[in-house]
Amino acid sequence: MRNLVIGDIHACFKTFKKLLEKVELSKNDKLYILGDLINRGKRSKDVIDFIIKKQEEGYKIFPIRGNHEQMVLNLINESRFLIEKYTLYYKSSDLLNSRGKFKKKYIDFFNDLPFYIETYNSIFVHAALDLTRDNIFDNKDFMLYSRHQRGKTKRLNGKKLIHGHVPEPLDEIKNNVNNKSQIIGIDNGCIFGSKRKSYGKLVCIDADNLDIFTQKNVDE
Repeated sequence: MRNLVIGDIHACFKTFKKLLEKVELSKNDKLYILGDLINRGKRSKDVIDFIIKKQEEGYKIFPIRGNHEQMVLNLINESRFLIEKYTLYYKSSDLLNSRGKFKKKYIDFFNDLPFYIETYNSIFVHAALDLTRDNIFDNKDFMLYSRHQRGKTKRLNGKKLIHGHVPEPLDEIKNNVNNKSQIIGIDNGCIFGSKRKSYGKLVCIDADNLDIFTQKNVDE
């Protein structure tokens, strides 16, 4: 069994599927996805539907909440104007029904997403942890939005903290993985595609032996 972790997919559905083929995901593996499954790319619905289908087939897939999922939840009770702004900005309406409301299926999915997952040797979170707090899991906004970690790594009690949210150059990600850094960011900005040098790949790592897999964006 492997404990695999994938960074921000951002609706790059084809790239996500290609990466899973590359890692040869099996039902014996556990796959953790670090939030921001949706938006920016064109196929948010397909990403979520695929995950749900695989879960129903017996694959152990555990997505967590990112700021983009939280943003959708924040919009549920907002005005039609804000929903239209959302659609315009992300050039996507595939999560909406014919009345311009978010489909209940996806709202339920987002509401069920945890803010973090802790295993025997790792902590998975979308953005960051506030390690200055008595309870390092109290600050939910920090977990979703912070672009910097806060506090001393000794508060992790020897566990690795693996996160996404902030795109990092691929060489930097590989260096942190190879050096067995205690805090490892694995968002390479897949959504950038070929537009930014050293970025544009979807990254997966094995949280136990720190094998690393990458897949260039094929959704462009």
